[in-house]
Amino acid sequence: MINTDSNQIIVIDPAKQRWIIYSIALATFMCMLDNYIVNISLPAISKSFNVGIDGVSWIVIVYLLILTSAIPFFGKLGDRVGLIKIFIAGYIVFVSGSLLCGISSSLYMLIFSRFLQAMGGAVLYTVPSAIISRFLPLEKRGYSFGILATAAAVGFAMGSPLGGLITANFGWQWVFLINIPIGIIAIIIVLRKFPREKEITLVHEKFDIPGVLYCFFWLITLMFSLNMGRKLGWTSPLIVFSFLMSLVFLSLLIRQEHSFKFPLLDLKLFRIKGFTYPNLANFLVFMAANGTNFVLPFYLVYALEISAEKAGLVLMAFPVINMIIGPIAGKASDKKISSRSLCIIGASISLIATIIFPFTMYFRGLWPVITFLFITGFSLGLFLPPNNNQIMSSAPKDSPGMASGILRTLTNLGSVIGVAIFEIIFSFFFVGKNATIEIHAKTLSGFSPESIIAGLHFVIIFAAVLYGLALIFSVLTPGKHIL
Repeated sequence: MINTDSNQIIVIDPAKQRWIIYSIALATFMCMLDNYIVNISLPAISKSFNVGIDGVSWIVIVYLLILTSAIPFFGKLGDRVGLIKIFIAGYIVFVSGSLLCGISSSLYMLIFSRFLQAMGGAVLYTVPSAIISRFLPLEKRGYSFGILATAAAVGFAMGSPLGGLITANFGWQWVFLINIPIGIIAIIIVLRKFPREKEITLVHEKFDIPGVLYCFFWLITLMFSLNMGRKLGWTSPLIVFSFLMSLVFLSLLIRQEHSFKFPLLDLKLFRIKGFTYPNLANFLVFMAANGTNFVLPFYLVYALEISAEKAGLVLMAFPVINMIIGPIAGKASDKKISSRSLCIIGASISLIATIIFPFTMYFRGLWPVITFLFITGFSLGLFLPPNNNQIMSSAPKDSPGMASGILRTLTNLGSVIGVAIFEIIFSFFFVGKNATIEIHAKTLSGFSPESIIAGLHFVIIFAAVLYGLALIFSVLTPGKHIL
């Protein structure tokens, strides 16, 4: 357990505050970039090691599985040993994993190195939100969360283009090696510019090892099921078994956390409405946004009949406007407009745009989908920084790492569950209830654009339901921070 004086104000020089903001933004950017930059390099890696695509796909799958599964553990560990210490350690592990990835001489070595990189990435993804809550003043937190949202959007947007550019000109190894000089500079900045955590007093406690194991295996079996279900089939024995095991580990985790004195995940946090409601809203928004963005490329390529390259440029409208609006909305929540109001406005705009979009799908041309992506990117730019600010401001002051771990875990789960459910809906109503999009992707061109659009209607309707629920939880969130 970590004790802090709740009335103690940590005074940090404004210049150092800026270093903190940009350093944690860099960490978020690097973590998100590595989530997407490798995909475009898989064919080159496959050729280099003379293995099939199914084999090299584990380079991506392992990173995603470990990144999400390790988040709660590192959030709690940051509260226990100090956020700055764990942040530096995360950078060191991430850079070391990147080096090993770049010099890997076999696929197995690359997959192991990717595992190590993901462990560091889990820290870089989790700890920044907690650092904002502990070390930055209240009037700068919304802006800081806006910068984090922008960094994540830039990482998402640059992943594939940058990966393709590096692979074509320098080789796939440099997709990983480019992290090393950036990571070293980031470590130096943290060592020189970040404050020391002298105000934290660590109290001896028994670490929740069973909780760590139950949580890890719950998340990894759930994530495996959701990611591999599209490839193996949702009713395959392996996927069904994995889902069942995830339920078993979740049950064990809940029982453990209720009975343990110092739990990995304090379930009492969910009694705080200002913490639970915005977390649920955030989860639903990521389900809707990522699920929709997963299906839209099929609409662009097979219904509007444009090239994959052009479709990629169209889809850039979403992260580009998101990265512009994020810091503005975050700063507004610090000074002018309440976080609750911005979340309600953002969720409302997403809901309206999603209701209108199905009526414009039948129009030829790209403007209906570009407008939809622009509006939803704008609305989520309004929603996410204030929402994250609400969540972290409502959490107990002695557990920012745990609160950040819950936030980031639910964010990732929302993204993955959204993709899985939207794929099932589209497959059921359009491709066929016993098939998946991947199985029929090569044959979608045989269907009429009208039939593809008709299948997409059900996806967008479901997205509207999710945005509507997110709006309800945003309205229910208390209007004031619980400090």
